[in-house]
Amino acid sequence: MTELAREIFAQILGEKKMEIILFLAQNADENGFITVKISDICERTDASKPTVTQTIKLLENRKIFERVKNGIYRFKNLKELEKK
Repeated sequence: MTELAREIFAQILGEKKMEIILFLAQNADENGFITVKISDICERTDASKPTVTQTIKLLENRKIFERVKNGIYRFKNLKELEKK
């Protein structure tokens, strides 16, 4: 992602939400799964729990992320994942 693109998305979403989304994307496996606790996301992105949960809800509402069970999440309906 270019610096300009990052700045645009940060302005739209907010810097912390952008960092959380990047963290989730970078730590997802080849099938889109990520095993992480909300408290770990908070710690590793230096974000508050409300910001992390709001970001996850934002992704869930857009139907691109789902909670499989506590601590296990999955990106879904993304073209890049379908190519793999």
